[in-house]
Amino acid sequence: MPAPIVPKEPRKAEGLALTLTFDAADGREPLEFDLEVGDKEVITVGRAPKSDVVCTLSGISWHHLELKLADPDLWDGGVPHMVLRDLSMNGTGIRAKGESTAQKMKKEGEVRVTDGMTVCFPMKKPKAKGKEDGKDVVQQIFTLNVEQLLPSPAESPAPGQRSQAATQQGGEPPHKKRAVQLPNGSISTAATAAPMSEACRNRVTKGEALVRSARHAESRGRLAEAFDQYRRGLQHMIKALPMLEKDDAQVGAISTMLKDNLERAALVKERQGRLKLAEIELP
Repeated sequence: MPAPIVPKEPRKAEGLALTLTFDAADGREPLEFDLEVGDKEVITVGRAPKSDVVCTLSGISWHHLELKLADPDLWDGGVPHMVLRDLSMNGTGIRAKGESTAQKMKKEGEVRVTDGMTVCFPMKKPKAKGKEDGKDVVQQIFTLNVEQLLPSPAESPAPGQRSQAATQQGGEPPHKKRAVQLPNGSISTAATAAPMSEACRNRVTKGEALVRSARHAESRGRLAEAFDQYRRGLQHMIKALPMLEKDDAQVGAISTMLKDNLERAALVKERQGRLKLAEIELP
């Protein structure tokens, strides 16, 4: 007689995946973070160069706000949630999904983050010497999208560690750390019609590494460094193309990556110009 089927308990979330989507006028790519207990639990936002999200508009504090995973003891039914805490001098506003007006948070107050919530800051412009506080506040605006992180069906590795199966098979961990935006796919390990030469592989590998560094610097607001890393990385990839046969599958992949990252480098250069102009115009 076959053993009775015991229904499996639903897998509980281990943390949250958070995506910050910036206002279209900002020109920044979305940033993605995974928050897990015992690993990364807080995202910092402000002018400080070491912030997870660097924002340098006038009126934004060095440490303006933070997004943090709530204490597991406070999770409702084991479901994780996140809170936003204001740490600023000039205020932070929040707007729930579907609402049209932002509400200013209490200083050093906390609110529970909901999916689709919009965050805008600063809420007021700092006073310049001898001038009244103006109403023309230039704000940093982004929307928060939140998803649950579930453990792998096969196993749940310790935070920050690959599962044994993923490591043996050369695959990705059950849920990928996404704080640093990576290029779409790894060119140097994709399937090809013919093996790469050592020189070509070295070029592509160096190019990929520099582009990853560029995206990391870009996400931290270090725009001059990001542009330089993009430039150097793209030079390596351009030099790799003539080393491949025209019908090699890698040619299309490298060409696509070149196009995407040339556009990103141009946006970084444009952002540099806008920020310099804003610093001149705003006190």
